[in-house]
Amino acid sequence: MALTRSLRAAAALGAALAFTTAPVAVAQQTPSPQPESKAPQPQQVSDKEIEVFAAAATEVRQLNKQWAPKVEEAAKQGPEAEQKVREQALTEMAQAVERKGMTVDRYQQIFTVARADPEVRRKIIEKMPKDEQE
Repeated sequence: MALTRSLRAAAALGAALAFTTAPVAVAQQTPSPQPESKAPQPQQVSDKEIEVFAAAATEVRQLNKQWAPKVEEAAKQGPEAEQKVREQALTEMAQAVERKGMTVDRYQQIFTVARADPEVRRKIIEKMPKDEQE
């Protein structure tokens, strides 16, 4: 169950990185468990959800910066070590999203909407700390 949750989180957690130019070593290298062949259904995203999403995305980005070197170091020890560290990172990122008051599934839904809707994307970027927008 933790692995499934981590894989779902990996797909969702790329969202934080879509709004920044930081390295994406942790989130980028994990395949998405869901195909993205269908166009996202239009969904309403409240201003409150945008605030929570931006806060969660900021924390996920910070965690990604912390975990990326650990994942790279583990990769030198072999694929099993790398996968173990990657799962730890993704679990911590999923917990960060949930601590902000959002499910990983809803985080992913908002990310999908933001990719398709420039207005939602703009609102999210505006809510992120200025140093996170570089």
